[in-house]
Amino acid sequence: MTKRKRIAAFVAYPELIHVRRILEGIREQCRTYDYDLCVFSSNTHLSFPHAEYVEGEANIYELANFDELDGVILDYSTLTGDPGDKYLKHLLERLAQYPDLPKCTLEIPMEGIHLIENHNEAVLREMCRHVIEVHGRKNICVLTGNKGFDVAEKRLAIFLDEIEKHGLKVAPEHIVYGDFWYFSGDALARRIANHEIPQPDAVICASDCMAIGLMDRLAKYDIRIPEDIVVIGFDATDEGAINPTPLSSYDPGDIKMGADAVDYVRSLMEPDKEIRPMVRNVEQSFHPGASCGCQTDPSYAMRKFRDALYVSSYNHADEDYMNKFSLGTLMESYALEGFTASKSAEECLYNIYSYADLLSPYRNFFLCLKENWLDIEDAMMHGYPENMKIYVANSAVGEASFYGEANAVPFPTKIMLPKLEEEREQAAAFYFSPVHFNGILLGFAVLERELITHPALHSIYRNWLRYVNNALEMIRSKEMLRTISIRDEMTGAYNRRGMYEIFKGMLSKAKKGDALFASVVDMDGLKYVNDTFGHGEGDLGIKTVCNVLSSVARKNEIVVRSGGDEFFLIGIGAYGREDEAARANEFTEAMAKRSAGMEKPYNVSASIGCVVFEDCQSVSLDNALSEADERMYHYKLRHRRHRSV
Repeated sequence: MTKRKRIAAFVAYPELIHVRRILEGIREQCRTYDYDLCVFSSNTHLSFPHAEYVEGEANIYELANFDELDGVILDYSTLTGDPGDKYLKHLLERLAQYPDLPKCTLEIPMEGIHLIENHNEAVLREMCRHVIEVHGRKNICVLTGNKGFDVAEKRLAIFLDEIEKHGLKVAPEHIVYGDFWYFSGDALARRIANHEIPQPDAVICASDCMAIGLMDRLAKYDIRIPEDIVVIGFDATDEGAINPTPLSSYDPGDIKMGADAVDYVRSLMEPDKEIRPMVRNVEQSFHPGASCGCQTDPSYAMRKFRDALYVSSYNHADEDYMNKFSLGTLMESYALEGFTASKSAEECLYNIYSYADLLSPYRNFFLCLKENWLDIEDAMMHGYPENMKIYVANSAVGEASFYGEANAVPFPTKIMLPKLEEEREQAAAFYFSPVHFNGILLGFAVLERELITHPALHSIYRNWLRYVNNALEMIRSKEMLRTISIRDEMTGAYNRRGMYEIFKGMLSKAKKGDALFASVVDMDGLKYVNDTFGHGEGDLGIKTVCNVLSSVARKNEIVVRSGGDEFFLIGIGAYGREDEAARANEFTEAMAKRSAGMEKPYNVSASIGCVVFEDCQSVSLDNALSEADERMYHYKLRHRRHRSV
């Protein structure tokens, strides 16, 4: 089977309606051509004010291996905003090493990369025609974006040209530059209300955000919409549709632009293959609202309102119930409490596995973590380790599902996800999202969905992943505290509390016929070393004994510092009486060799006593250690190792 082509889209903050639309167009064309889509996305704006958090989010772009991708689409407008645009610059530096890889940028030019333009001219002209021809407004104000910004200037030029074609002229004071954001509309409303500029009878806004800012502020000044001023927007955002005065607005050409980007990449990847462009018309783009005097489409507004509403319960009898999850469903699931109440790493991974159905609709969900993700001292923040593990796989389509360390699937990070390598009947969309805690790398998550129009990634997924991030970090902290409570700080060996906890687990896993091996080791002449050479040398001696004991320990054995200069070596498994002397000799020889290599003015030695009980269930650990301790004491007396010089 021929390897399916893969196209990667690099975006940020997938909840944005702009991103949702371009991904819709990209998805649709990938489905047309049977391409896999890999979406690499930060879940926040890159201008988010918490630098460490943004670092953790933007790190997802480092995961992309361009050797494994056949084409790249960059959404410039969302990949900027951080100081110096460092994440985009680094991404472009990496891409520059692949000059033959088909790539393009959307709407905004980037040097050396093919530009896919957003062909909005027909829609922008229709906005003007609607205001003039349908509502008869002539004294028009145009509010566009930043002065000198290519997109803002293009939209302004089209507005002015179409208005002039209707025999009208926009007064210089009614040509207003903003920043595509709410404050620009708010500022214009204040200038109108304060008579700094003449009041127009219509304002055409180059973005919905500016239109909403304008309308909300005009309402505070008792300027009526649409009676006094008609307002029309461009973006058709959810917020505009559910505004107290529903905003008349037009879809931009984002969907078509995303589709065109796939067509361009295809023309380079497979130049001999047919291109089937997406067809959309202006009529599909208009969403009427009361802001211009048109009748609002109630079904459209209600859909947007319901999507934005915090709903605590849905009709569970509806077969589409699983596709109607909202932020309210997430909150009412108490997933956060379920995650953070986890008492162990295994329980935490199980809870993540169990709550994955909140991400419906999906085909598969994967949680990939670095192999040492529980190590609280590992503060890796940039890039990914060479190998990762899938710790959670939840399938809604009957494929492999599992969770936990015992079932974890290791894979080389360079392949990004083993699922991509599998033969599949259908292409799919794979959404790669960062998993981190305040910038410290934990891993990444992948949501696999079908390449059909489906609910976009929105606040449910972002907040669900935030729960996961916090839960994983809480478990890491709990594991650190647990380690502190069961480990000896100086040597790293288990302490007595840890000994009993670990031994309980060892005993529960013991097989019939397993024997118990117990050994007690006591350093010789510690007081002499402390008094003569200082406590620092005494501590070195204690650590040396522990290290030697650890070096001769088997995989089924644990080393315990019971206190002071005394240690235990405990194991359950296939032992015989002959091991008592053999293990004592093994340790003694290793100890002598280590001491000789230290070149100290004193010998580091230790006395040892070993005992084997052929039935591990027939004796208590304390009794076994007591007998081993007695043998150690007799060993010490025989060799008179009370001091060593």
